[in-house]
Amino acid sequence: MNNMVAIQEVSREEILRWLPAMLDIYALVHGLHARAIAEREEIMRRHFGRRGYQGFIAVDGNRLAGFSYGYTGDPGQYWYDKVWAAMTPEQRAEWLEPEHFEFVELAVHPYYQRRGIGLKLHDLLLENRPEPVALLTVRADNAPALALYRKRGWMVVLDDFHFAPGGARYLVMGKPLARDKP
Repeated sequence: MNNMVAIQEVSREEILRWLPAMLDIYALVHGLHARAIAEREEIMRRHFGRRGYQGFIAVDGNRLAGFSYGYTGDPGQYWYDKVWAAMTPEQRAEWLEPEHFEFVELAVHPYYQRRGIGLKLHDLLLENRPEPVALLTVRADNAPALALYRKRGWMVVLDDFHFAPGGARYLVMGKPLARDKP
């Protein structure tokens, strides 16, 4: 990793200061236009207020290099309800019904990619979570993200998930979280 990049945890309040730079990185990584970015901003602001929120940023001086965040998932939330509807009762019992961590975002500015920053942001976000399992969605055609998640022990729970009919294909991936606590 670049020695100039520092990774730190950010509170709900602190992350709002970084939101414009987060949206810039998100747009670069996902190729989004202004309207989609405005929608993403609204979604992220809502996420920062969720139960169990935790976030990390990677900073090079005063420039944001990357970020990750997530929260404890709950029924009644868009993502939870969509995934719940796509799962079998057995999958729900294993992955959704125990309290679970929703690993929502991990993005690294293209200039900083392939330096281990994404791995560090990933690992720190999961390091001390109290939930027994974590879940995420990733586009099925996002080979770099899939490689990172597989390298970190994530497994495919649903291999043909769509947020909207005819929309992009996603994978729902799950990971049991290590518990060294008594």
